[in-house]
Amino acid sequence: MIIEKLSDIKNIFSKAVKNYTKIGILTHKNPDGDGFPACLALQEILLQQNIKSDVVLEDEASGIYDFLNGYERAKVFSEYMIYDLLIILDCHEIERIGICEPLIPTAKKIIAIDHHILSESIDDADTYINTSTVSAGVIIYKMFKNEIGEFNEQSANYIAQAVYTTILNDTDNFLNQNVDEETFSICSELMKYKINPGRITELFLLNKPANEIRFVGEVLSTIETFDNDQILFMHATIDMLRRNKVGHEGNSKLTRWVKGIHNVKVAVLYHQVVKNRFRISLRSNYINVNKIAVKYGGGGHEKASGCEMKGSLEELKNTLLQDIREQL
Repeated sequence: MIIEKLSDIKNIFSKAVKNYTKIGILTHKNPDGDGFPACLALQEILLQQNIKSDVVLEDEASGIYDFLNGYERAKVFSEYMIYDLLIILDCHEIERIGICEPLIPTAKKIIAIDHHILSESIDDADTYINTSTVSAGVIIYKMFKNEIGEFNEQSANYIAQAVYTTILNDTDNFLNQNVDEETFSICSELMKYKINPGRITELFLLNKPANEIRFVGEVLSTIETFDNDQILFMHATIDMLRRNKVGHEGNSKLTRWVKGIHNVKVAVLYHQVVKNRFRISLRSNYINVNKIAVKYGGGGHEKASGCEMKGSLEELKNTLLQDIREQL
């Protein structure tokens, strides 16, 4: 069921956490700086209400979330896990859950909270979507704003840091066009909880080892442009990751390095997953890249979307070139 009002999904949520004791919090596969920190914020909110929950990931949390104690606070999915209540953040489609999908049919109640364009929602889930909200973390903040103000200083600070991280992630450090008046208003409110924005930015976005920067340089060296530089392609391969001793988390936020390049209207990044399978990141302020992502089983926002595709790199380039040219 699609829930229209924030107050209604909060009421549903409040009743559910009282009725079910085994609670799991999930986000989409390949979790990013919105989905995972939003889960951590919600977990802390529940903890301050004496409600225990597990944040469940496909794999161990990346080291970039150490400042949020991400490794200690999250659990890695196991086939033996069962939760009565599942809360899914920054995602509402079963296809984007990844290897944690077996948790869905065994759950007695599912709540999904997202800000991506509505696709196929999970059967029997109470789903709230607000595409005008900058991040899923901000939706959680707005739901529990009054409660957070009553928490102890340490807990409120932790939640504020997590929410601010979701904003950094989904605005790309305030460079994206989804930044609006509400974004800055909420950041101002988070300052009440004594967060250090510069420090969070440094730890989340800038705290990269030299080998990862070398990897970035290698990816940037693959740049190709088409149609008078309006379309930009670049790719990251498994060999590049291995050669530079970088994990798959090194693929995160690579598109930010090409943001604002003169004349480029569409940027496409190919992350190799295995041979002849790529995760595609699409970015544009000029066309609706979500239409392209949805065509191949993905989704996201009009200006930033992604999907997975099978085929050789050249085959996929030709396919996406045609899709992009149809809109340009």
